[in-house]
Amino acid sequence: MRSPAYLYLAIVLLLLIVGKSFAFVKLSQVTTLPSLSPTNWQQTFRLPDTAVKIADDLYKIPKAKDPVSGLDVEGYAIIHKKAKFKQAFLHKSKLTNSKTSCYGFFAKGAKWKNVEPWLLNATGSGLLDNFVLSNLSQDISKWEDATDGVLGNGGLNVLGDGSLTTNVLVADTTAPDGLNEVYFGPIDDPNTIAVTIVWGYFSGLVSKRRIVEWDQIYNTAYQWSASGEAGKMDFENIATHELGHSVGLIDLYNSSCTDETMYGYATEGETKKRDLNTGDITGMNKLY
Repeated sequence: MRSPAYLYLAIVLLLLIVGKSFAFVKLSQVTTLPSLSPTNWQQTFRLPDTAVKIADDLYKIPKAKDPVSGLDVEGYAIIHKKAKFKQAFLHKSKLTNSKTSCYGFFAKGAKWKNVEPWLLNATGSGLLDNFVLSNLSQDISKWEDATDGVLGNGGLNVLGDGSLTTNVLVADTTAPDGLNEVYFGPIDDPNTIAVTIVWGYFSGLVSKRRIVEWDQIYNTAYQWSASGEAGKMDFENIATHELGHSVGLIDLYNSSCTDETMYGYATEGETKKRDLNTGDITGMNKLY
């Protein structure tokens, strides 16, 4: 018959073996957990059923309460699509000023009248956070520089300063939340490069019209580039266009306006929207 000392030793060895096996299982589970990419933690963006299509890639969101002013505001959702083919025909929004003008507004006089900060979560972009923040700031400066109609003079401060956040951001599709947000995430349509939503007062007296909020989501279905790489969406190219919506300009689909930053289609490797064109500058000057 074995002594209690042998039994005690056997129990200790058994516990050590079981403990190591348990630890191995736990370690395996931890190392195989999915990374916190937007496709795992960010909800897929889709427009609500209440959004009304008023032109191709342009939707109006019904009135909702602005948490800052307490008044009712309306929203526009602008869908930036990938170019599948060259547009050889006039694709005119109801909001476009005329058949020949290479600029257009959500509404005459609907612009920013107060400077507000904005938030950026660059998770999922594949780009350095500081690059995305710096580039967005530079792209905003391009539009602000155009407010006096002449590039190089600096212009007005329109969209304010941005800062990085690790919080999950959500584009507001039913009501504004008082925050201007930029982030990367999945979008339900793979042909959509980005979506900008703008809230404001777009009717009534022109003097009372203004923009009160903007949100942007960039589709993680695409690879993003900082240098215009072939096969990737150039972030500066797309962001400069999207920020045009944030300051109050709409998409252009007239085939004579394809060189404008606000032309409504883009594709991988394109960089020409990085710099504002004549119509972009004129539109910004007339609005501000």
